[in-house]
Amino acid sequence: MARGILWIVLMVCALLLAGCSSHPPSAAQFMNVKEDEGDIVVGGTAKIGDLHRGKNRLQSDYSDVELFGDLDVSLLFRYSHLVLGLYSENLYSISGLAGSRWEYVGVQGWFGMSVLVVDKQVPIYGGLMLIEEYPVSKNLRVGLSEHISRNAHGVDKNEAGLGSPATGFYHEFGTGIYLAYKAFSVELRYGREFDEPRNRFYFMVNYGFDSDG
Repeated sequence: MARGILWIVLMVCALLLAGCSSHPPSAAQFMNVKEDEGDIVVGGTAKIGDLHRGKNRLQSDYSDVELFGDLDVSLLFRYSHLVLGLYSENLYSISGLAGSRWEYVGVQGWFGMSVLVVDKQVPIYGGLMLIEEYPVSKNLRVGLSEHISRNAHGVDKNEAGLGSPATGFYHEFGTGIYLAYKAFSVELRYGREFDEPRNRFYFMVNYGFDSDG
């Protein structure tokens, strides 16, 4: 319990930092939370494809810095079919997470807000994901996911020649597949940007720890 409270405090402090990064959370770990229990989930995500990187010019000069890899941390609790929690990337962002899961189907949504944004964009990110799971055995499961999201990525603004961290956004839809064995999961995901012909591929690895342990 104490670990969970400390984790929440650290996450709230991280919210005060600018330059947020947020992409869809793990589908496998959402479906993995045991009833009437909580999990602390730690993992990593590697991204390839058309990431936002390089120089851009809109209302101001800035450099996109969407990372090739992320550290993913979440705290999830399940009450009957309801799942609630917090999700973070690189401890720079925090999203509230809520949804429902049944034996073979789950729906999760997440929502967060950035402090500083590029060119007066709406400072909100989040999304919605549908998950279908197929148990192979007691401990082995495979699943599919479909999502729509407004993702966030870091931006280095050029303020009078000085670097200033901020956040940029883009809209994405995509699909994924995962393999989960007990508390461990491996997930592959494809994302397609709505506004530009950009494609992204995600490789995710996560492990869930019992928060009461």
